Amino acid sequence: MTTIYLVRHGEVAGNSGEVRTFAGARDLELTPRGILQAEAVAHRFKGEKIDAVYASTLQRAWKTADGIAAPHFLQTTRDAGFSEVNYGEWEGLSEAEILADHADLWKSRVADPWQVAPPGGESYQMLWARLERAWDEVLERHKGQTIVIVGHNGSIRVLLCQLLGAPPANARRLHIDNCSVTKLCVGTLPNSPGGKLEGSPVVIQYINQTAHLEQIS
Repeated sequence: MTTIYLVRHGEVAGNSGEVRTFAGARDLELTPRGILQAEAVAHRFKGEKIDAVYASTLQRAWKTADGIAAPHFLQTTRDAGFSEVNYGEWEGLSEAEILADHADLWKSRVADPWQVAPPGGESYQMLWARLERAWDEVLERHKGQTIVIVGHNGSIRVLLCQLLGAPPANARRLHIDNCSVTKLCVGTLPNSPGGKLEGSPVVIQYINQTAHLEQIS
């Protein structure tokens, strides 16, 4: 059995305040609150046996991951496959701003995110193509081990939908907090193709655990 913890990165500017914006592929820094969140989730993993730590190539993810890896004397492996969905021309905009200029496309995207991409950005199908590759490689390299993957709101939600066999549009129904922890246990069926998704039954033990963040206002 392989244990995988999915962690969302600490807070960035677009994740704070009343008006949320799409951070996407922009390489944003952690806010002061995001740094505190990253420290809290690192402390949460100090007592765990961790064999490897992965993160996307965006600094909000790998800086969060580095804090988790350091007490275990590990180096974070950065993989662009785990990066957030690219929102193209919608990067840095709020939902209200997108609706003002792209109302029809926004509605199409919400209805069918698997096929519909923002202008210059990625559909969920495009995101999944790279995310599945990264996921399969981690499972193949680390059979029977315990792994932490620090990713993003969109990438974690899409991964969970794919593992559950849920429609991609349902990803919007999942809530993943900054520096929350989601725990998966992945097995391998007899005669299955190694780490491939279709041969790896998954038990989701919990989603969006945030008890370690309770002291952060």
